[in-house]
Amino acid sequence: MRYVLTFMMLLVVSFVEASPAPDWVFGKGHPSYDPSQYLMGVGYSKENTVSASESARAELIKSIRVTVNSTIKDYRSSDKSFSEASISSESDFLLEGSQVKDGWYDEDKEIFYSLVVIKRQFVLDTLSEMINNIISKNSLTLRQADTFYNNGKIIKALVYYYDGYVESSKLLPYIQTYKSVIMEPTNQVLEENYNLLFKEKIQNIVGHIQLEKIDGSIEDKNVLFSVRATYKGRGIDNFPVRFFSVYKHHVERVICESDGCEIKTPVEDILNKNNTIFIKAVPDFKTFEKYFTYNLTPRLFGSFDVLEVSYKELYNDVLQEQEDVARQERYQSLEDNLNNRQKELDNKQKELERMARRHYIENRQQIESDAMAIRMEQEIQAMKRSGCNVGCRRKQIPLYGGRGSLNFNIGFGKGRNRGNINIGRGW
Repeated sequence: MRYVLTFMMLLVVSFVEASPAPDWVFGKGHPSYDPSQYLMGVGYSKENTVSASESARAELIKSIRVTVNSTIKDYRSSDKSFSEASISSESDFLLEGSQVKDGWYDEDKEIFYSLVVIKRQFVLDTLSEMINNIISKNSLTLRQADTFYNNGKIIKALVYYYDGYVESSKLLPYIQTYKSVIMEPTNQVLEENYNLLFKEKIQNIVGHIQLEKIDGSIEDKNVLFSVRATYKGRGIDNFPVRFFSVYKHHVERVICESDGCEIKTPVEDILNKNNTIFIKAVPDFKTFEKYFTYNLTPRLFGSFDVLEVSYKELYNDVLQEQEDVARQERYQSLEDNLNNRQKELDNKQKELERMARRHYIENRQQIESDAMAIRMEQEIQAMKRSGCNVGCRRKQIPLYGGRGSLNFNIGFGKGRNRGNINIGRGW
């Protein structure tokens, strides 16, 4: 503070003392400040020395940008917010490094003049630090965005690419300013075109985003309309879509997932006097913009304006078609019921026939078995009545019409006359 007060007193004295205008007032430089080492700004004011010094600082900043005015102008016209942010930051650090070093008062014209200087190296060092910080940040942002992109998170990747695009846009004024301040051509600043890289990434994504119609129909007096957003044929998560009626004021905003999204709207809400339904789906740019840190430029996202799908239908035709379909479904249902009933009857008939055949076979076998037992019993009784107990043979008695016969050989004792019963079955 002591040095500041001392300088201000000297400055006031220099203003008070009547003297010829120094060369620096006319922009011819100052003997104490080598142009190769210092940048200078001359300002003036009719009010006071403070105003003159502020004017000098403004002129200093302006003189630094003399070689980049056209660049800044073009930059401002295309991306105004970006250029203004960069210029503001640039002005801040220049004002911090500048110093008021001389002054003069023109008594005849009653004008205060002020000389402000700043070291070139201070400007270069500060700019280099700022440029390198932006480049480092751009590099990190690019890696993060690429990771999201490779994982199929298209919206997240787009947000990061756009952040990088905006931040890298600040490099241009800084680099151009650096080039205007530097004196030695060999002392170059690191310059990488991240801005163009981010721009190409964004254009690649936006240019391949499509809005596709999945289905459109009317069911139970409700309009069903489904769509999905895709990137190179794959569904996109968290893509905002706006549905609206063309004939009536009806708007619905929906966040689409990768498999799509749907609205269900009563017919009467969008039906016009001609009984026509017309509804469109477009990107919800208002909601989409909320995902981003910075305002979106139409130059990069203008293609969203042409993305749309629609569903249009004459309601009377739909009703008639639905009646026809319902009638056909009823006829088909009746026919299917008849066919099913006939199949059931046929199956029951077949089952009864199988049961009858099985019962017949079982009864036949039982009858044959009972008959055989009866014949055997009759043969034994006949032999007993004839007195034949051992070694006698009886005439074979055919069963069931000669289909078979029984042969008995009954004997008791040892050897040939040992007790046995032989049955020969000939059927």
